[in-house]
Amino acid sequence: MAIVYVAYDGKWENNAYVDHKLKVLMVSMDKTCLQLQMQIAKSIGIEEEASKIRMLYNANLETSKGVEIENDSDVEMYLYLVKNEEEYKKCPIIVEIEETTIQYSEGSKDSVVALYVEEEQILTTTLVQKTKKRRFQEVEETETSSSSSSVWESLKREKENMEIITKGTSIEDLKENLIFESKEDLKEVLSMIAIKKKFQYRVPKSDKKRFMARCIDEKCEWYLSVRVYKNTTMYKVCTYKNVHTCSLEFSNPDHRQASSHLISKYIQNMLGDPKVEYKTNQVISDVKRVLGVTVNYQKAWRAMQNARDEVLGPASDSYGLLPSYCHVLKKNNPGSVTKIMKDSQNIFKFLFVAYGVSIEGWKHCRPVIVVDGTFLKAKHGGILFVACAKDGNNGIFPLAFGVGESENNEAWEWFFTSLKEAIGGREELCIVSDRHLSIANAIKKVYPEAHHGICMHHLKENLIKRYMVAGLHDLFFKAARAYRHSEFEKYMSEMSSLNPKIKDYLLEIGPGRWARCLYPRRRYNIQTSNIAESINSAVKEAREQTILKLLDELRKTFQNWFLERSKLAASTFYPVTTWAHKEMRDKLEKANCMEFDLDEIPCSHAIAGIDKLYRNKYEYCSKWYDIMMYKNTYNGSLNPVGDKEDWNIPEDIKQEILLPPIYKPAAGRRKKQRYKSAT
Repeated sequence: MAIVYVAYDGKWENNAYVDHKLKVLMVSMDKTCLQLQMQIAKSIGIEEEASKIRMLYNANLETSKGVEIENDSDVEMYLYLVKNEEEYKKCPIIVEIEETTIQYSEGSKDSVVALYVEEEQILTTTLVQKTKKRRFQEVEETETSSSSSSVWESLKREKENMEIITKGTSIEDLKENLIFESKEDLKEVLSMIAIKKKFQYRVPKSDKKRFMARCIDEKCEWYLSVRVYKNTTMYKVCTYKNVHTCSLEFSNPDHRQASSHLISKYIQNMLGDPKVEYKTNQVISDVKRVLGVTVNYQKAWRAMQNARDEVLGPASDSYGLLPSYCHVLKKNNPGSVTKIMKDSQNIFKFLFVAYGVSIEGWKHCRPVIVVDGTFLKAKHGGILFVACAKDGNNGIFPLAFGVGESENNEAWEWFFTSLKEAIGGREELCIVSDRHLSIANAIKKVYPEAHHGICMHHLKENLIKRYMVAGLHDLFFKAARAYRHSEFEKYMSEMSSLNPKIKDYLLEIGPGRWARCLYPRRRYNIQTSNIAESINSAVKEAREQTILKLLDELRKTFQNWFLERSKLAASTFYPVTTWAHKEMRDKLEKANCMEFDLDEIPCSHAIAGIDKLYRNKYEYCSKWYDIMMYKNTYNGSLNPVGDKEDWNIPEDIKQEILLPPIYKPAAGRRKKQRYKSAT
């Protein structure tokens, strides 16, 4: 593929094309001149059949407008230069458009035939209605000489006897003289016939003018020959020998004509709702049931991607709309922060989003941030970065999120830098994550004042994988959750008795990063990164959608959370949140004096002492659990962005170019679940 810039709707000044509009296309290297013209016409919104397109590219010639692209060789040369020569990478195709008209006049037989062919070219390129069969429109008779009249009559009869198979048409079998609008339509119909009739074919010849197909059994007599119809882009069945003498050994359940493109036609109606997960294994079973064909996982996965492109639009187009989406998001949600980073070739690298209501609500949450990253399962891959906190009612509070290429030093550093610019710093800040090395490096560089705590769940997974000892799971959790140092030492000794290396491993990591009683700062009850993973799970199905669909599903999820919790805050009549009130009641049955110090919620001993002083027990809870803090956390509202047809986008943002990332999937089956442990 080559990235091609298209300049149009401008003017020439001293052999320079100025005041023009610009489009960016992804063009395959095997495009013909006609195909390139059609792609350009579609992208800039002109009717190719009613216009003449002239294509040029400026080769820094001061004495002319540039080099004209007139044929397939010119296209091949231009794409080679764009792909391989640095000075041509941003050299646009300059498009000049001339309106064309057809005039009918009386004349000789030759002139009448020429007029008919020209009319037929324009007529046939406009056959896009999804009807099953259609005949040519009758040509209005004109007064001509006797010889001309006979020609017109014969051409009319030829039109009336022809049947055109349009896109989406299903027929039982082929026959000679059938007309197809394109070679792609022909191949789709032929593949469906082959699947239904349980035979397979090969294509010994296929070019711009011909298409030939034979049965894969060389001894079989089945044969098809199709040619371009006159000077049109349509194909006519010339010869069709529908006789099969092939052996049963060529019958294969994994049908070669059951391509991912063909399968995608059958599953498009299953992909409309992003909250309904239509799995690849379901595609395999549905294809087996409907078509009687066995397909492998890779082909089924590719069919899913093709179907999504048809239903939701190409995934690559979503990246081009990101600047407009971010503009509308900030306009509808004051105070929101969005950032997009791209490379020198305008290819997407990173995205950061923090809603205005999240930035304000964060001021009323405990100063503990939990971060995590999870892979995206869409066509262009990538990583979803999430930063969240806990509100006074112990609910998940979304702070910010982003999208990047992978979990590396550059990506996490960019995310944390953007996060700090959006929400600033906090006293006694603590950041909790798994043991990903890139996260640790980024926190040291961007948030050196923060304490970096480790998720005890991820550490437990690593510990058990390293030392497979019975009873280790329970002992580690008891040590991590202990409120008193004496209890911690007791459980550490018990783990050491199982294997002395266990204690050395945990001490090397640093108990102050995972053991509650040794935290240098309060982490309250936040000992894992589960809340960030919960956000990833909430949008699990949307992670397979386009990037715009993912962003909007995140926005909808958070919008519902804000609405529900603001209602809950308004209906709470305790001085503290309902969660804090329940915690106090539960602690009446316990007796652990260190809980009050670390969680800032009175334990049973503290409550007894407060009662003796005839003081209000709720006053001794942390301010973060106060009901007013909770109400202020969800004081704002998160607003939708609306339909893109209604967006009012400034021209400079419309013209901004953003291309999708170049993603090369790893070999093997695509991952659907993340690895639970970290290094």
